[in-house]
Amino acid sequence: MPRQPYLPTFQHLNYSVGALVLKDRPEHCAAIGKCITIWGQVDNEMGNLFGLLLGTESTAALEVFLSLRRFSNQREALQAAAKHRLEGEDLSTFQAILSVYGALEKERNSLAHGCFGVSDDDPTVLFWIEVKDHVHFQTEVLTKESRGEFAATDDRHARLKENMYVYRLSDLDSLYQQMEELWWAAFYFNGYLRQPPKDAGRRDDVRRVRKFSQIAAALSDIALRAARK
Repeated sequence: MPRQPYLPTFQHLNYSVGALVLKDRPEHCAAIGKCITIWGQVDNEMGNLFGLLLGTESTAALEVFLSLRRFSNQREALQAAAKHRLEGEDLSTFQAILSVYGALEKERNSLAHGCFGVSDDDPTVLFWIEVKDHVHFQTEVLTKESRGEFAATDDRHARLKENMYVYRLSDLDSLYQQMEELWWAAFYFNGYLRQPPKDAGRRDDVRRVRKFSQIAAALSDIALRAARK
């Protein structure tokens, strides 16, 4: 399950957000670390995919691709390369992989660039807030407090609560499984592209990729959008 808003479901839980709170949550640290670690391998396969689409002689172009850190830029480069190499079922499989990659990259970036909190009321939950929202919250609170602008009835944490989300440990474990599945999908698809075109067994890898749950769901979305055009 994706992370859930703190309000209203989790508002009964007390929280502590800060730089050192995760030291007391080794299982959550491990779950986050697994996601960050596997994502490096996912990026590796996507880089390999670009190289396969361009051809192994395109060293300079591959270096350019690897320097593009924003997914939107990488996606455009991949799509441009695929347009001249893939068609039919191969192209739709590639598009599905790219769609899943884009969604999961956002999840990875959230874990890598968010601020975290914990609750003594429920040790299975992990609070998360985007850095920019936490900065706005802290700046607003500290400024108003220094000026004495808070009334006794004001909720000093209102802005924090509005922008805070909650992961359960099971959510992080599920996210890792999705990332690992995407890695396998890219791994098998790349293996397929590396095989000689007339290899009789090469279609098996594509069929395997298309059966992965996330890829199958993305393929359904692609087909639905095409039918609406």
